[in-house]
Amino acid sequence: MIKCVKCGSELREGSLFCTYCGEKTESRPDSSQFIGQVEKADAQADGLDGLFAQIRAYVKSETDKQQKVLSEKEERIRTLELELKEKEALIAQLNGKLKDLENAAPVAPDKRECPKCGNALSDDMVFCNQCGTKVR
Repeated sequence: MIKCVKCGSELREGSLFCTYCGEKTESRPDSSQFIGQVEKADAQADGLDGLFAQIRAYVKSETDKQQKVLSEKEERIRTLELELKEKEALIAQLNGKLKDLENAAPVAPDKRECPKCGNALSDDMVFCNQCGTKVR
């Protein structure tokens, strides 16, 4: 027995109109069409579920890759920070040594010597007393 799609009343086979509400029966698709559409929609939903599962797997894979890259970069930053601290400590140590050298007693100037023969010269000499080269 066929049911009216509008009011749900049972109709006789071959009825073109509902005897209770007057709805034309041939204007509405029969239930077999609805079942086919539901089955088709279910198949599409299954296909979409599979597609969504693939998308989720891809996104997870890419997220995992990015997390790994991020972890590697964070580790590199920590390594560079340690190296920087070591170099800053070395610079501070060298600056301390430099200040110590600057504050130390002045070193006596080297004795003058002749550029030609290397003879030791006194401050008042104008010419080398060994080779005669002018030194002033």
